[in-house]
Amino acid sequence: MQLSHLILALLFLVLRAQGAIEVKETHQVGKNITVIILGVAIIFLFSFTGTVLPILLKKKKYLKIDTVSFGSLKIFGVGIIVGVAFIHMLIPGDQLLTSENSPHFFREEHPHFCGALVIIGVTFAHLIQVLTSHILQTKNIKKKTTKSVSISNNVEEMTEIPSALDITESKPKNMSANEMIFLEVREFDDEVDKREKQFVFYLVELSVVIHSILIGFAFGLTSVDKIIPLTFALLFHQFFEGMAISTIFLEAKFTRIKPYLVMIAIYTLTLPLGAFIGIIVRESFNDDDPIAVGFQGSIVTIAAGILIYDSLANILAHHTNSKIWNTMSIGKKAVQMFCFYLGLFVISLINTFI
Repeated sequence: MQLSHLILALLFLVLRAQGAIEVKETHQVGKNITVIILGVAIIFLFSFTGTVLPILLKKKKYLKIDTVSFGSLKIFGVGIIVGVAFIHMLIPGDQLLTSENSPHFFREEHPHFCGALVIIGVTFAHLIQVLTSHILQTKNIKKKTTKSVSISNNVEEMTEIPSALDITESKPKNMSANEMIFLEVREFDDEVDKREKQFVFYLVELSVVIHSILIGFAFGLTSVDKIIPLTFALLFHQFFEGMAISTIFLEAKFTRIKPYLVMIAIYTLTLPLGAFIGIIVRESFNDDDPIAVGFQGSIVTIAAGILIYDSLANILAHHTNSKIWNTMSIGKKAVQMFCFYLGLFVISLINTFI
């Protein structure tokens, strides 16, 4: 309740400050940065709220990982991320690379180079995933081999001293050697799957961080008379994107508190960081510089490729091929897919104001 009161108070201050601003020349960027700072504060609160909300609700029965509610929320977030990659990153990146101020290499010699940069991003994400999966699987095989030998050498001891095999309280004490091996193999496979999900999350957040810094930078350079509509659009953008990041994070099953704090801090602070950089350089920044335009367009396009691959190949495809998905009724699947398309629609609608 206090958070909502704070948000309303900040919105009131933004509107009041907006009304007090007098822009003397229409081509000149407003010099009063009060509205920009207040807008950044409100966006920060919405980003924080969207990120923390799924974490606070994760212990609720209706939002456990194997429920339709969690799956719907997650896949709605995936729709948001896919829309961000295509609408807020890929298209603006292509526009930058083909603009009048872009380098001659992109503008004249290779006007469709944006597609190549997307492929570079997709290839990079896929290569990293394959290498990481191979390393995890190799370690898994070594552990399984070592464990199997250990179990075979201690079959007789197993019935007498179960604790020697590090059997947890949840495991049956009269388990045979083959059953024990099968259980250990399944646990190792689950561990590899968890590690892969965690790495997918790192790649997704890396792309989102790049995207957020660039959006924040543009926000800091925006003229004050355009801040209000942009602020409202970014409120919903950051809120829903934060929920998407958080649900993917929860499914990766991080156990320590540090990853939670780092995830929340990185997502909520990157856009304000970009905004304050934009505020600092707003008087001297030259957005017509070909090198700056080419660099920004290339980075955002490669990040779009990474985000497209991770969201579609790693998250959506994995979700729709999981054991939980395969045991669902067609109605529950339809609900989740509707949420995915709804996420695409929402981010497309928000794009009309950014």
